[in-house]
Amino acid sequence: MPTVALIGPELFPIPPIRGGAAELFIEKAAEALTGWRPVVIGVSDPDLPRHETLGQTEYHRVPLTGWRRWLYCRYRHYFPLYDREVARIIRRVRPDLIHVHNRPLLARWLERRFGGEIPVILHMHNLYESLGKRERPRPGTSTPVAGFAACSNFVLERERSRLGLGAGLYRVIYNGVETDAFNSIWDPGPQRQQIREQYGLKDEPTVLFAGKLRESKGVHILLRAMARVWEIAPRAALVLVGGTEYGRGRTMRETPFMGRLRRDLAQAPGRVVLTGFIPPADMPRAYLLGDVFVGPSQIEEGLGLVFLEAAAAGLPIIATRRGGIPEVVREDFNGLLLRQPDDAAELAEKITRLLGDARLRQRLGQQGRDWVRADFTWEKIARTLETFYDEVMEQGAGVRG
Repeated sequence: MPTVALIGPELFPIPPIRGGAAELFIEKAAEALTGWRPVVIGVSDPDLPRHETLGQTEYHRVPLTGWRRWLYCRYRHYFPLYDREVARIIRRVRPDLIHVHNRPLLARWLERRFGGEIPVILHMHNLYESLGKRERPRPGTSTPVAGFAACSNFVLERERSRLGLGAGLYRVIYNGVETDAFNSIWDPGPQRQQIREQYGLKDEPTVLFAGKLRESKGVHILLRAMARVWEIAPRAALVLVGGTEYGRGRTMRETPFMGRLRRDLAQAPGRVVLTGFIPPADMPRAYLLGDVFVGPSQIEEGLGLVFLEAAAAGLPIIATRRGGIPEVVREDFNGLLLRQPDDAAELAEKITRLLGDARLRQRLGQQGRDWVRADFTWEKIARTLETFYDEVMEQGAGVRG
C-alpha cells in the first residue's frame, strides 16, 4: 500500500486539540483513507507525544517553541527550521506522495528537494489574502507542484493562476463532516435538553453562532440584528460559541474587537450566552444549543466548515454570499442567504422569519442534514482524495516514463 505524508502548518497540533479547520481535515481524512497509508507531520504540543500511532495513522510532531518559533515566523527564509525537520522525517519515512496543507512556501521548498522523486500536492483551505505576509509567495511566482487542491470551487478559481500557478493537476476537495457524531436538533432524545440546561437555556428560541469572535466573522452585525429581533421576540437567546483565537492559552485573548463586543453585550436588550472556545471533539453537542444557525461572515471564506457542521445537526442556516459559502448553503434548500453581508435589518428579518416558522426551520434543517450525510462524509471525501492521489501518481509515472 502506498504511503502519503500529510503535512500541516506550523501553528497548531494534529489532532486539532487547539482548533483549526485544516488540522481537522488532516486528522479525519487520514482516518478515512483505505487505499493509502497516512503519515501525519505537524507541530508538537505539550499535551501530545512527539511520535505515536493512532489507528492506522502514524503521527510525527516537530518541536517549534520559544526562540525557534520566533526565528521561523520572522526569518523563515534564513531559518527554515520547521521545513528542515519535515524534510528529515520525509527522508526517514520515504512516502510515495507529499500532501502539504495551507503552506505554499513549504510546498515549494519540498518540491525543490523531493519533487523529482516524490510528487508534492499543495492543498489550500483559504485564499492568498488569508495567509500571513511571510507565508505568501511573491505575486507571479510559480509553484510547480504535481497537484493543486482547493477546498471549494471558489478557492480553486481564485488561486488557479496565483498559488496554483505551475501545478500539474487541479481538484476541488471539499471539507467533510463526521456525520455520525452529530445528533439532529429534531431528534426526540435527551441530548439537546441536557446541553441546553448546561448553559441555562430552557425552551426559549435560540440563535447560534460558532466561530472566532472577530469583526471579520460579522459578530457585531449579528448583535445589531438581534437588537431588532428582541423587539419582536424578547425571549430569544443568542449563543456565541468560540474564542478570539486558536492555540494553547490564547483562545480568549483580549483583542480590541472583543473589548468593544463585551461593552456592547453588557448593554444588549436580550439574553446572550458566551460559551468560550469548545474543542472540535465537543462541537457536535454545541450545535444542539440552537434553533437557527447564523454565520454572517464579512470576508470571502474558503468554504466554512461550521456551515457543514450546522447542517449535520439539522440546523437551518442564515449566511452571507461571500466566497465559497454558497457552495454549502443553498438558498431555500438548507438556509437563507443575505443579499447584503452587512445589512443588520435584513439579517434580523431572516432570523425573525425562521424563529416564527417551525415548519420552514424543519424543512431547511432536515434537507441540509440529508445532503451532508450523503455528500460530505469523511469516507466520501477520502475516496475523492484517493482518486486525486492516484491521478497525481499516474501523471508522475507518465512524466518519468
